[in-house]
Amino acid sequence: MLSLEEKEYIKTYAYIPEHLPDYVVSISQSEPFLFDEYIFYFKNSHLIFIGYPLGKIHHKEQTQKILDLIIEQFRPKSVAVIAPFSLMSQKKFLQKSSDFYYQLDLSNFMLNPSLKNSIKRALKEVNTEQNKVITEENIELIDKFIKIHEIDEYTQFIFKKIPDYVNSSKTAVVFNARNKKDGSLSGFSVADYGANNYAFYMFNFPSRKYYVPGVSDLLLYEIVKASIDKGKSYINLGLGINKGIEFFKKKWSGKPFLQYEFCFYKISYKTSILKILKKLFS
Repeated sequence: MLSLEEKEYIKTYAYIPEHLPDYVVSISQSEPFLFDEYIFYFKNSHLIFIGYPLGKIHHKEQTQKILDLIIEQFRPKSVAVIAPFSLMSQKKFLQKSSDFYYQLDLSNFMLNPSLKNSIKRALKEVNTEQNKVITEENIELIDKFIKIHEIDEYTQFIFKKIPDYVNSSKTAVVFNARNKKDGSLSGFSVADYGANNYAFYMFNFPSRKYYVPGVSDLLLYEIVKASIDKGKSYINLGLGINKGIEFFKKKWSGKPFLQYEFCFYKISYKTSILKILKKLFS
């Protein structure tokens, strides 16, 4: 359980979405903890370790040591790790992936001509609004997005948890784009403002049925304006994921600023105990 002081500390130094307890807890139903400079989440023998320290720069060896200490104390049967470098390289991973977080610097932010034209085009057909809840319209758009696109089971699980996340978070905001003629939902994005210096571009779902060119640009522009109004210095635009999403983020002057390494593995304590016994009796 996090104390009020720990929550404020996290809010002060958070810079990736997984630093936000409301986000991770709503999806995993786990309990958040803060150890040294690291946030981790634990439930039912499963550990989620966020290997991005908050207030200080830690090297790989330090991060590995902290992870080892947490595993020793909590004795998880399975571990999911995200970090700016690969950890536990000796383990047999059940799942592993690499990517980069993209960052948008809001100091002296200016729209380039291409984005101005795209936003202007979208504004001819839609109006935008902000909301604090996910409605049935939003859920329908998420479901259709999952059906149309090839998405792995893990990402599908997260998408289906978005209503729980938004409706339980005090800092998540839904940006909707609605058709001026009939009010149909042309797309929506979710942003989170739960950190002092960073805003987080969490999700974006354009509608195929009511598609409007430039709607995703318009929604991100609304997020940028709100971020500047709230005094944020940066927006974490999330991971690159694929070439199309990378192109979109780079079009917005997003730059890769943090390496992302994900791994998931299981721990066999019988093997660990056997090793200890061999050392004791050798």
